[in-house]
Amino acid sequence: MNALAPRAREERLIIKHLPDEVLIYDLDRDKAHCLNQTAARIWQNCDGKRSVSQLRELMERQIGNPVPKK
Repeated sequence: MNALAPRAREERLIIKHLPDEVLIYDLDRDKAHCLNQTAARIWQNCDGKRSVSQLRELMERQIGNPVPKK
């Protein structure tokens, strides 16, 4: 995995897509995560090919607003 191109983990997760959020249960860590729409979009696009900068640009296009670099 390239640290500059993050990749979302796919193994041993239970994922439930809801209208306004994504629920993720991590079977290895016994933890649940609730992602809002913005966080879910970022997580779903972390494919190991897009850089953080490319993810920011993608989010800007999807939400129609600028995303700060930091």
